[in-house]
Amino acid sequence: MVAAPEAGPVPYEEQQMAAYAPPTTREGWQQFVGTPPLQPPPDAGEDWSLEERLDYHSRFVVLTTPAMERISLSVRRLMLLNRRQQGTARRGLIVSGPPTTGKTTTLLEMGRTFELAEQRRHPGRADRLPVVFLAVPPASTPKMLVSEFARFLGIPIAVRMNQAQITDAVCHLLCQLGTALVLVDDVHLLDTRTRAGSETSDQMKHLGRFLRIIGSLVDVCR
Repeated sequence: MVAAPEAGPVPYEEQQMAAYAPPTTREGWQQFVGTPPLQPPPDAGEDWSLEERLDYHSRFVVLTTPAMERISLSVRRLMLLNRRQQGTARRGLIVSGPPTTGKTTTLLEMGRTFELAEQRRHPGRADRLPVVFLAVPPASTPKMLVSEFARFLGIPIAVRMNQAQITDAVCHLLCQLGTALVLVDDVHLLDTRTRAGSETSDQMKHLGRFLRIIGSLVDVCR
């Protein structure tokens, strides 16, 4: 048996592209998950361009906090409870707090940790998509929300497709890909006092009920 060649260091240009790719698409999320941890600056004698130094300092190192550990533990427990859930929507977790307290960062890091663990558990399964990360668009409607799922998955949406058709396509593909964790950012943009906001909230509940494969739905709100 011939051993697979070890992966070399990721070129700086690719690291820079990964740093700016939006994680709300499948390609961007996979780049985010696959980007190696930041390396410390080289010794003074080594050549390092000014652009590389600025890029290094703009990508802050994320440290695990007690709050992040508690959220991660809660999600793992919810996913265990949801495995046998039948007939009703899966339980979800709402992470709430003031702006700039690291809610989105917590979601991103938790999603990356979960996906890397799934990759180790199922090596060589490029056909799986354990985690989906998306953001609620402003003034969202149910069709806009499910369209965000479709955009993440790369599902082409025809002009004549209605909400039910998009939802069916999204649910079918998520089940095929073995998605186990859905992370939804910016839920505070939903105004449930309006008809559109209330219907969008119901759409999220419907997805949690219909997608039997999904273990947990995590919402972030202010």
